[in-house]
Amino acid sequence: MSIICNKPTSLDRRSLKELKLILDTEGFNARTLNTAWKSAKNEDIAADIIAYIRTFALGNTLISHEERITKAMTKVENLKTDWSKTQLKWLDRFKKQLLQESVLQKEDLDKAPFNKDGGYTKLNKIFRNELDTILTTMNEELYKVG
Repeated sequence: MSIICNKPTSLDRRSLKELKLILDTEGFNARTLNTAWKSAKNEDIAADIIAYIRTFALGNTLISHEERITKAMTKVENLKTDWSKTQLKWLDRFKKQLLQESVLQKEDLDKAPFNKDGGYTKLNKIFRNELDTILTTMNEELYKVG
């Protein structure tokens, strides 16, 4: 829980899946939390487990999973004004992956579904050796407070 509150950018897919499994066995999953939130606050929102934990532990405003991803990707897109069509397609793929997985780190790019397209090394070339900056910006913005 400390990592989620203090350094959510260090979460990886494995640790997030483990956390989701533990919380799910105790009845805390995104679906039940979204239903409870709607019942208590009369707000229809689709957030992920990380957002709920940070909301309750840190007093953050609850923002939907999709809205956080959209804001993070907008920040990434604003890093440059001259993205190539290929780069924009990859940014869109990153966004789609985040909608499914909640986190996307360098190591994930050497796993499915990205490894079949050359993984991190090839993607870094496509982004002219700026992929680390893109991933860092994206992940920092995902759970930025405020």
